Amino acid sequence: MRLLRIGKRIAFFFLILILVLTGAYYYAVSPHPPSVPQGSAEDLLYRANDLARNDRWEEAQPLYKRAEVLFAAQGNRSKALYAAVSQIPPDESVDIPATIWSLTADLTQPGASDQETRLRILTVRGILQTNQDAAQAHATWEEVERLARKLHHYELATRAVGEQGIAAFILGDALTAKKQVLLAWGLAAPEKDPAARIRYASVYGAGLVAVGRYGEAMNPLNEAIRIAQVHPEVAYPALAVNTKIDALVGLHRDKEALHLADESLGRLRETPFDGQKTQVYISRGRIETDLGNRGAAISDFEAALGLANRMRNYRGLTDAGGTLAQTYFDSGQLREALDAVNAAIQANTNIPNELYLAPANLALKAKIVDKMGDAKEADGLFRKSIALVDAMIQRASTVSVERQLLAEMSDIYSAYFASLCAQNRNDDALQVLEKVRGRLEAEALERHSSQPLHAPTPQEQELTRLNIALINTDDPTKRDALMSKIYSTEINLGPSKLAAASITHPVTLAQLQRVLSPDQLLVEYVLANPASYALAVTKTAVHAYPLKSGPGIDADAKRYLNEIHARAADPTLAQTLFAELLSPIQDYSTKRDLIIIPDGQLHLLPFSALVNHGAYVLRSHTVDVEPSSTAFEILRRHSEGEEKAQMPYIGVAAWTQAADTRNPVLRAISGPERSQFVPLPHSESEVEAIAHDLPQPNTILLGANATETRFKQLSTESSEVIHLALHGYADVDYPDRSALIFAPEPNGPDDGLLQAREIRDLHIRAKLVTLSACDTGVGPVGEADVASVVNAFIEAGADSVVSTLWDIEDETTEHLMTTFYSRLALHQRKVDALRTAQLELLNQGLPPYFWAGVQIVGDPSGNI
Repeated sequence: MRLLRIGKRIAFFFLILILVLTGAYYYAVSPHPPSVPQGSAEDLLYRANDLARNDRWEEAQPLYKRAEVLFAAQGNRSKALYAAVSQIPPDESVDIPATIWSLTADLTQPGASDQETRLRILTVRGILQTNQDAAQAHATWEEVERLARKLHHYELATRAVGEQGIAAFILGDALTAKKQVLLAWGLAAPEKDPAARIRYASVYGAGLVAVGRYGEAMNPLNEAIRIAQVHPEVAYPALAVNTKIDALVGLHRDKEALHLADESLGRLRETPFDGQKTQVYISRGRIETDLGNRGAAISDFEAALGLANRMRNYRGLTDAGGTLAQTYFDSGQLREALDAVNAAIQANTNIPNELYLAPANLALKAKIVDKMGDAKEADGLFRKSIALVDAMIQRASTVSVERQLLAEMSDIYSAYFASLCAQNRNDDALQVLEKVRGRLEAEALERHSSQPLHAPTPQEQELTRLNIALINTDDPTKRDALMSKIYSTEINLGPSKLAAASITHPVTLAQLQRVLSPDQLLVEYVLANPASYALAVTKTAVHAYPLKSGPGIDADAKRYLNEIHARAADPTLAQTLFAELLSPIQDYSTKRDLIIIPDGQLHLLPFSALVNHGAYVLRSHTVDVEPSSTAFEILRRHSEGEEKAQMPYIGVAAWTQAADTRNPVLRAISGPERSQFVPLPHSESEVEAIAHDLPQPNTILLGANATETRFKQLSTESSEVIHLALHGYADVDYPDRSALIFAPEPNGPDDGLLQAREIRDLHIRAKLVTLSACDTGVGPVGEADVASVVNAFIEAGADSVVSTLWDIEDETTEHLMTTFYSRLALHQRKVDALRTAQLELLNQGLPPYFWAGVQIVGDPSGNI
């Protein structure tokens, strides 16, 4: 297990420890003084403030000390106090609680009656409190903002807003945090404050790392580093560099991360910056663990604990202690692991308002005591941990953040699930897992009908304009600039309509069995280490089966997918995966309808292409994929109560012009570039042939008429089938950008890219949506589910979605789809019709590449 999983507590630590202890101390008022003698107290103070403003506090410290002596000799108590407290920030070895108490006492001194001095004391206290107690810090930064505005120090007021955002994030209010950090970041440029630009770009990158969006985080982190390079007057961007270390680890670029960590520690070795050293030791320890060097990792974690203990840095103690405990646990040293995690949990009691580190540490302790034989204590600890996670998720700012938090914390649910399965508490195990699996889809399905459509917001209109410009240029420089603007606009989008939604009640075993047919076998997978599980549910029985370790299954699934993509057949590997995933399940041989709820790489694995005794699973079984058992149960109930459709069939084919016939045409693009929108000549005959098989009336949009705007208008009508034969674009790094590509409309309100974020806001009323485009089922794989266009259509109201897992050829797709719909016209179940179409291609001797990539997600049993 990579420490970055249940140990992703360290990712949250980025937006907590390093953002306060690296690059945090530049809050200095730097007025333009009148001419003053060089070397005078005023001159020293001005030069020190200028250095501090650019985060060069270590260089400023001796100037402040000399200024303090001179001001004291002059009898200027206010400025002497100002200079004295300004010497605190670079000394990270201070006793933080005692120093905060001393600063609070300083506010009552006569010298603090000077408003500039009072502002400096509050600023330094806020710096330390952010590292010690976020609730206190938030209140202090509010006071700093008010006083700074009163004194017309607008740069400092802006920075105080950003610091309030940091405190809000630590306290679990991600929505407020995002608004305030982005505001500070945005204002820093017009205020010509490069140090603030570096800080808040770094902070935003740290927030992305905290929720596992490592690739996306590289943008703001690299921007911060770039700004520092062109502004040599600003200090080394330690926050950006140290956060980048963890982003590289998250991207599995361990060697680069280790090199950067060694380089950073080399720079810090002779400095007093103990907080920065603490974080880098933790980061390097995690890398060493991933590389199998546990002795070196433990040494680094112990070094981090020593530094944090010397500072009485409770957050550092909580994080380093929990990470050390995880390493001991993975090594089988249970007593040492228990001691370490107990110390971490005890340290966390000193910062009771901060949620992020507690769930993972409580869950880790639960795993330890469970392995030591105390299932009762483990149960109570798991429950406490999950209650804290639920509180955090309810305050997520967007669907994307909520999805990432669910993936981030899913190891907690999986560990509790395994514990309950071992106790044969299968109903409890199902409900625990369902609190995280498909949660967003379930929330959307339960609430979508009550959400009104809305006119495009200014940010959405700006995204449309930028996307059109991006599509229309192939110039790399212009595209880079446009992508940067798109990114900036996206992060300022408003919160999701689900942000305030209450927690969905997970399905019970009895409710799930009620909607299962006698022939259906639902299998919900949990890939974990050291053992995975499959929870198999039929109408009359439920069993939990231990399986091979998650990393082993993931590795086999990736190898098989590589073989499929190479258009090869590998029956031996397919048989191995069958033995790992389906062979242990006793009911497999007696049930013909498989319902799969995948985990990890299994989201991308076509179960129909596994092999049992020389025959593909497709020969004997239908296969349906679901986001979760809860979503499956909701979809089954919804489909039973639907009324007759107003528009039986809506077909769309935008790219119908003649094509170059020398090579197969794929329905995939690697990015929204006009030059990639090649013709799909078979798409027109595909949608027209389907129209002949389905009831009238129908609406077909072809060529230039197949615009995003026209489709959005039609999509609100109830329909049996919506068939979209289009180019598809899957963006794994930015899943909300994954899109279907419609015809351009130069003077229309839309950009032709129907992105996942837009699909969720549609009111789809269709029994079946078919995405006859490439990669529509692909998204970033998390432990919770896959963020993809398919899930977006499910959330928008579709009963079921037929989609693809990889690039598919235009001609093969046409054949499969026309057969599929001809069977639907004979009133076959959706899942049976798809299997029949796939069997036709299999019977022609074609390998899985040509037929296994098409899958059905959602309600499998209805017919048209």
